[in-house]
Parts: sequence; structure tokens; C-alpha cells
Amino acid sequence: MPGTARRLTAGAFTAVVNEYFDALDLTSAEREVAWYIVKGFSQSEIARLRSTADGTVRVQSTAIYCKAGVAGKSQLLSQILEDLLY
Repeated sequence: MPGTARRLTAGAFTAVVNEYFDALDLTSAEREVAWYIVKGFSQSEIARLRSTADGTVRVQSTAIYCKAGVAGKSQLLSQILEDLLY
């Protein structure tokens, strides 16, 4: 995404991350979980905040990681930062 770094400095982080999530074709539930992941919440915290079971969040997280082509939370965050800045 050309010009992304310039947009980030203009305060458009949320919009840029949403574009990234759009490109991954996340469901609305996966998108909500993905935002909680980006914000640093644990799976159990996400489950509590969403009033769902830990297992549900685990399945949704796995789907997010598969769609992003990463193995877990740290790789997802690294991928997002890499895609946003370059």
C-alpha cells in the first residue's frame, strides 16, 4: 500500500489496519478478535470481553492467523507493522 507511512503519521492507523483486515477477508467476529489481538489482549481476556468461550476465540484466532499466513500473535503483529510501513 503505497503512501501508508504518510497516512499513519496523519493519524489514520485504524483505517489502515481495517484495510489490512479487509484484504484478509476477515469475518466481523474475526475482525473484532483481531483488533483485540492488536491491542494486546490474551485469548481469555478476549473471550470474557466478547462473552464467548475461550475455545471460540482460539478457533477465530487460528482462522485469522491462517488467513494472514502467520503462525501466531507475534507474527501477525509483525506482519501488520511490516505491511503498514512498507
